[in-house]
Amino acid sequence: MTRLPGRGVMLAAVAGLSVLVHLVGLGAPSLDYHHHRQVNTASIARNYAREDRPVHRPRVDWEGPEDRLAATELPLYMYALGKLWPLFGLGETWGRVLSLLASLLTALLLFLIFERELGREPAFYGALLFSVSPLEIYFGRTVQPEATALLGLVAALYFWDLSLEKRRPWWAVAVAAAAAFVSVGHKLPYAHVFIPLLALTWRRLGGRTWADVRMWAAGLVSMGLVLAWYRWASTGVYVVPTRSAEFASLFDYGRTLYFAQFLLASRFIELVTTYGGLVLFLVGARRLFVGQRDPFWLAWFFGALAHLLALGDYAHAHDYTALPLVPVAAGIMGAGAAGLRASKMEWARAAAVLLMLAVPVHSALRIRHWYRQGLDYLARAGEAANAVSLEDDLFVACGAAPSVLLYRLDRRGWWRPLELEGEGGWPVLEEKRRAGARFLACEKTGAMADGGALSRRLRAKAEPVWDDGRLVIYPLVK
Repeated sequence: MTRLPGRGVMLAAVAGLSVLVHLVGLGAPSLDYHHHRQVNTASIARNYAREDRPVHRPRVDWEGPEDRLAATELPLYMYALGKLWPLFGLGETWGRVLSLLASLLTALLLFLIFERELGREPAFYGALLFSVSPLEIYFGRTVQPEATALLGLVAALYFWDLSLEKRRPWWAVAVAAAAAFVSVGHKLPYAHVFIPLLALTWRRLGGRTWADVRMWAAGLVSMGLVLAWYRWASTGVYVVPTRSAEFASLFDYGRTLYFAQFLLASRFIELVTTYGGLVLFLVGARRLFVGQRDPFWLAWFFGALAHLLALGDYAHAHDYTALPLVPVAAGIMGAGAAGLRASKMEWARAAAVLLMLAVPVHSALRIRHWYRQGLDYLARAGEAANAVSLEDDLFVACGAAPSVLLYRLDRRGWWRPLELEGEGGWPVLEEKRRAGARFLACEKTGAMADGGALSRRLRAKAEPVWDDGRLVIYPLVK
């Protein structure tokens, strides 16, 4: 049997692999897969960079000239990105760097958790497999708070486990509560972390769990702060759901049974474990779920699974919602790989190696198209805006997402899908002109293409001030 490296070498290998897989596209503009959410994040962060804004006052660029609060998740990630923004001229690339660093710390903390739970060899395999899962490779370096929220989730588990040791250190309680606040504050659905946290407590304290002061204090403080933020944010302009009615409108349970089978038969295999990893997962699950019936692993896995089903159609439509499944699945896969490697049968030991190697191969093939840059018409948007307007001129922008074109123009204003609405959007355009909009910028498609209904009406008033064949900018005149 192959001799394993020392613990320090293992940690270095985990760290090195995590950094390596997240370097792909590190300096690319945020116009790859899921660009709309990345641009939302970068747009708010840029305002933190340019303005002396307190952390609790995030602002968007797509609701006119008013300085209105953005109703967004906890903005710690965006605030940190804003403060780093001007350094070395990297701008939004700092968002990817922050996510890379969060993913690196998550992988190291998972090694520590898996080591305590399963032993050093399964911990090594599990931490490596976490870093090469398709969802983690991609969303572990996007300009989004996902990686930060996942770090908070894993840190909450690790430090809460430390807080349950014999002396019950309050410092570990405080760190776990802070980590849970960061995690759930950035991604409210990550509140399912309290399911495995409760299981950890029950496994250690048994019937004394319900009377544990530390557990109640940590939970009430972390969730109290989360609720306080969302109560404050709900007074602002919509970016993400912060009000109960907004959440209700997202969750459609009409296809729950279909989504359940899709999640288990497609997304879990394609984007969480991969096909090779699924075999390792089943071997590990047999040990942890059937053999040991470990309440922590059962609660962690099925809690993450239940939270996806609770999100309904929103989870079905958004791949990244399955990211919290990756750490627990990786730990179970690590247990499975170690179990096969410990087998007396040579074919089982060889299969473990081949199955682990198959995971990054699958990932590379499955998500390579996610890195492709889209929206080519935006390539010269900043140049166009600077050529025809002043920095404080307001724009009306078209497109599939409110923030994208305004962000690339580097202007404030409003958004409206006028290329789809055609002349029906003319009253809104007039309203925005009266509110101070001086220009309309759109991709030349639909009603805004040459000869399109809205394009003809605009040309009857004034010729475009910019037209490069893909992007057109019209002055808004009476």
